[in-house]
Amino acid sequence: MSIARAPLVRAPMASTPDARRGTTPARGDALQVITESHWSALQWFAVSRLAVALGLWIASITSTSIDLLEIRDLSNFRTIALIYAVLALTYLVTIGALRPRFQLQLHAHVTTDLLALTALVWASGGVRGGIGTLIIASVAAAAVLATPRVAAGFAAAGALLLLGETAWRALDGGIEPAAFAQAGMIGAACFLVGLAVNWLSSRLQLQEELAWRRGQDLSNQLAVTQRVIAELQQGVMVVSAEGWVRTMNRSAQSMLPAQLVVGLGVDGGSVALERMRQTDWRPVADAYGRWRAQSRTGVHEMVFSPEPEAEGEAATRLRLRFVSARETEDSDAVILIEDLREVENRAQQLKLASMGRLSASIAHEIRNPLGAIRHANSLLAEQLGSPQLQRLARIVEDNTVRINRTIEDVLSISRRDRAVDEAVDMSTFLPAFVRDIQLQASTSARRIGLSVRTSKPMRFDSNHLRQVLSNLVGNALRYASELPAAVIVEWVETPDHRLELRIADDGPGLSVESLQHAFEPFYTTESRGTGLGLYLARELCSVNGASIRYQRAQAGSRYSGGFVIEVRADAPGAGASGQ
Repeated sequence: MSIARAPLVRAPMASTPDARRGTTPARGDALQVITESHWSALQWFAVSRLAVALGLWIASITSTSIDLLEIRDLSNFRTIALIYAVLALTYLVTIGALRPRFQLQLHAHVTTDLLALTALVWASGGVRGGIGTLIIASVAAAAVLATPRVAAGFAAAGALLLLGETAWRALDGGIEPAAFAQAGMIGAACFLVGLAVNWLSSRLQLQEELAWRRGQDLSNQLAVTQRVIAELQQGVMVVSAEGWVRTMNRSAQSMLPAQLVVGLGVDGGSVALERMRQTDWRPVADAYGRWRAQSRTGVHEMVFSPEPEAEGEAATRLRLRFVSARETEDSDAVILIEDLREVENRAQQLKLASMGRLSASIAHEIRNPLGAIRHANSLLAEQLGSPQLQRLARIVEDNTVRINRTIEDVLSISRRDRAVDEAVDMSTFLPAFVRDIQLQASTSARRIGLSVRTSKPMRFDSNHLRQVLSNLVGNALRYASELPAAVIVEWVETPDHRLELRIADDGPGLSVESLQHAFEPFYTTESRGTGLGLYLARELCSVNGASIRYQRAQAGSRYSGGFVIEVRADAPGAGASGQ
């Protein structure tokens, strides 16, 4: 009986049978672990048994086959073949239902084969009919699925059954030495074939185990690689030698135009070069084509500036590198896409960090001599009687105060003091702050309007909040009109339960250019400004778990726009009611 080796399918290794999608070994057979390949092979074993049984039964009802096989007892032969076919069909359909009892099914299948085939040998007139050779095929098939000891037992059983059938026939019709010799040869063949097939099967299972483990390692490495590529800020796009996009990460999709990403069809698979040539990415497609035609290996780099998708949108500068995956002509290519704006921003951040450290160091060194100058100027002003000299002394005092304020701002940024978690009662804090800012700015009390529309506190360090409001309200007073409530300070709760502190004024508002750079350090449109006020305000808001943004007002509103400080949802106590 022939049997096809099933595809080698392994489930993940684990300590439990369910996790491995196999079964535990039977008692007394602890060395064998049943895998999916065993179950698949057992199913093929059952299919081949059914085919053999049906073939023998059909042969028993065909006159030509009856004469060819020289069947002596046709009635018994036909009955045994039919019973054998019914049992074969039963075994085939019950494999899944009796799972995971593998050893029980295997022994039942092989025992049925040996008994049925021996009975068919007896009905056909002995081993000379040739049906006995099917026992060799059955033993060989069983050896694929059994351990060496069990396979040897099956071979012994087959040999003994054939010898027994020959001996039984000798009692009725006399001893036939040739029949005994043939039965012995078939029995020996059962042993040789069974042990050889079992050894080859064991070697194959070891190779299967090794291949499965290597496949698992490769799968894990591939998963890690895909995860790393997906999380890269640099765009990565893999293109085949024919120009098909195999994959791209999220960064690449965000850098490419929307219509090009759809056209490249990470889903459907359009040809990358052809789609690129239909857009303003034609230079990239041409450069890739030249690189592929000329070298196909090495690295090619180019800088590309696609047209912005929307009018008024800032232009993008991209650096693309074409890298061959392998040193062969038909290998895939990796296109690395990098946004030069991000590179410039990182360089700018490093430069600002260095400037911040330098500025803090310089400010600290200037602070002491500046204090000495202010003190000496105060003493000198007390002895000056001329109005002109008094005026010069006041100029010195004003400018030293201005320099000191700049130093304080720089040192505040460099220190980044840790925020104290406070629940600030805005109904008392804001009126007190407004009175203080009116005295400091020497402005009319009616220019600053105040609106507290919720009793909920603001989770913010009170000292930090005072610095932030001083910068924002001071800037607003500088550009606002002299009308009542030209500057408005509001503490409100939005319909979606967000707490916001708003500072707006009726001045001209921020221009588009100023808004782009408003929170950058040292950026100012005021000749006497330091350019650190809004940057410091954003840093202090960040320390306190809040965010700040500039929001333009709707058309027809009295106020052109203002700054909004929003307590983020993860800020401690956000949305709490009362103190």
